Formats: sequence, structure tokens, C-alpha cells
Amino acid sequence: MQGLPPQESRKILDAMGIPVVVLRDRQPDATTDDHRTPEVSSPMPQMASELVKPLVSESGVDNDPIDPKAPESNPQIDSTLPSESVESVATVDAQPIRLTLVSAVSDDTLLACELPEWAGGLLEGRLTGLCSDLMRALSPMSQESDWQYFHWPIAGIQDQSESAAIEALDAWLHRRWAETTAQDPTIVLAVSQLDLSSIFADALILPTLDELAVSADRKRHAWHVIQESRRA
Repeated sequence: MQGLPPQESRKILDAMGIPVVVLRDRQPDATTDDHRTPEVSSPMPQMASELVKPLVSESGVDNDPIDPKAPESNPQIDSTLPSESVESVATVDAQPIRLTLVSAVSDDTLLACELPEWAGGLLEGRLTGLCSDLMRALSPMSQESDWQYFHWPIAGIQDQSESAAIEALDAWLHRRWAETTAQDPTIVLAVSQLDLSSIFADALILPTLDELAVSADRKRHAWHVIQESRRA
């Protein structure tokens, strides 16, 4: 039986819809072929992937995919905080002492009064009248008195503690005391923030100017202390 020529056979197969696979070494030159061979997807890549799968599984490499829905594992972090809550105690730094004293010195009297904070470090009308009344009651024979201020803290002194303030005030009061001329002068103190009993143990202690300015009872007490000292 005589076979059909290759070109006729391909025409019949093409008309029937049967794809024809021609080996590469037997493909005719594209320039002389009137009918191009339809492209057929080769099953080789799929076969190769099927062969690779068992090789990968046998290699022992962990290729588990990451599940986006799986909860993230938090790494363990060593905590430096104590296991038990410790109640912190707030330490408040002590505010430095700020005060102003006004002193009046006559021949036989030393008066030192702390000015209230609202005075702004200076004598004003009511306070000036109180101090003048006190000096007239304490030293009725004196014609005039010398007035000076003491401000704390002092510029240039780094130590602003209470002990440093008392030491500086001690030196100032003794200098003012030395300006009196009587043999046994009267010393009167009206100070609230500092305890000056160690400086002058025999000093008369009066209510502060702030109290004397608003309380009639404190004024009567002050006059009583002054009268008792004069009788002695």
C-alpha cells in the first residue's frame, strides 16, 4: 500500500483537528513550509515538577508555610521590674528659706522683726507704724533708732540650708547688738521661720508683725510682755 506524502498527511490531520508533533530534528525549514505547526504545550515541565516534589520532601527541609491567621508568639523578655509592686514614695525637695528681717537699734534696745511675705521685703505703712510703736514702748528715752534690713538667702552663699541661715543671722544680730551702748540692752525678737532661742536665750519673744497687724489679742499680748520686762 503506497503511503501519502508527508504534506498531504498533515493536511488531512489538520483538517480533522488532530495536532501533529514533529520532532525537532525532523522539522522542515520554516521558510519552505506553507503550513506552520501548531504550538502544543509540552507535558515535560509538569512531569519535572512532579519528580521534584518527592525529592524535596525527602531532603528533610522544613518548608511549612506561614499561616497568617496563626497567633504570633511573643518572645520571652526578661523584665527588670520587681515581681511585686513597690509603692513609690515621692520625695519633695525642701524649699530654701526666704525671709527678710528689719532691725532697729537704739542705745538700750535691739528689735528684730521678720517681715511677712506679702510685704515684699520692705516696710510698708502698717508695719512701719507697728515697729515704731514697739520701739517707743521698748526704749521710751531714746530719741532715734537705726534701721537696717537682713535678706536671706544672701547672694554668693551656696549653702541655703536652715543652719546656714541661722549662722548668718546670728552674725548679723550680734553685730547689731554691738551697736548698742547700754550695759545690758534689751533684745526683742519677732521671728516665725527660724528658732533664734539659741542665739539670745534671754531675748523677749513677741508675736510676728503679721499677727500684730490683724489681731488685737496678739497686740495686747505683746504690750503685756514689754511691760513685764520693764518691771523686772
